[in-house]
Amino acid sequence: MSKPRQRLLETATRLFTERGYECVGINEIIEKAEVAKASFYQHFPSKQDLCAAWLREEAARSEECQRGVLASRTSLRRKLAAQFDDLSCRVSGNCFRGCPFAVTAAMTEAGAESREIIREHTEASRRFWQDLAREAGSSPARTRDLGDAWFLLYTGAFTQVQNAGAAWPLEQARKSAVPLLQAACGEGASARPCPVRARQPAAS
Repeated sequence: MSKPRQRLLETATRLFTERGYECVGINEIIEKAEVAKASFYQHFPSKQDLCAAWLREEAARSEECQRGVLASRTSLRRKLAAQFDDLSCRVSGNCFRGCPFAVTAAMTEAGAESREIIREHTEASRRFWQDLAREAGSSPARTRDLGDAWFLLYTGAFTQVQNAGAAWPLEQARKSAVPLLQAACGEGASARPCPVRARQPAAS
């Protein structure tokens, strides 16, 4: 990746995150990235293309973290709690401006490519929560419902923290997530213990 392109993306990330896509102009991005206007258009035919590139990088980082969570050998309960704890760390500072995907989805000028990236990332995140729920060992239907419930708790808290200007939506979402796991583990007469311990490597 060329240095001008990287600077443009880094500048757009900061400005879009701070103020939102529609409140940032191309000239400001060019000026703060310290690149020539011709260089901007060489890398990004339009501001919408820059927005799409930004969201694609955000999605890639998020999905890489999710794959790491699924590969971890820590207990399901700890994985679940860690998702909300990590989000709490992200929103604790004054720089928090909400989920970049949710914020950008509400902006009509972001363009069709950005909306498609947002849709694909939303589906990928939903699959992540369902894959996490699968570790509870429930039926496929229960796994789907549990994953969707966690997904909605997490994304809803992410949005409402910004709206409320306080951390209580996240705290309440975290409190609700663990009992859902306990309920999934306890369903049916043949329920087995909840997988709260880390998975152990197979004996050689």
